Amino acid sequence: MTSPFPEPGREVARTGNPRCGSKADSNAPTCGAPATWHVAWSLTPGGARFSLVCDEHLVQAQTNYVYADRHPAEIACDMPGTGWSLAAPSRCVAVSSDDLPGGAR
Repeated sequence: MTSPFPEPGREVARTGNPRCGSKADSNAPTCGAPATWHVAWSLTPGGARFSLVCDEHLVQAQTNYVYADRHPAEIACDMPGTGWSLAAPSRCVAVSSDDLPGGAR
């Protein structure tokens, strides 16, 4: 089965308008429906991977894949420079350079 989710590490344009990035196959266009969920496939520092998905594709993900966490998608989820807060419930938050190792951005 081909994963319908973006390849790890591939950069996606961030617009502040969360859209589902799922694909039927690697050559298909992205779904493009409004994203309702933000899925963390991995939260490993330096190797974290995320996807924005619609309700339909979240069901597909829950059926076929294992993910680390998820939360409802919001504008912050699609903005550059945000980080994943592990608070309960999880959410995306603005990250200052003070929060990054060595002040990196």
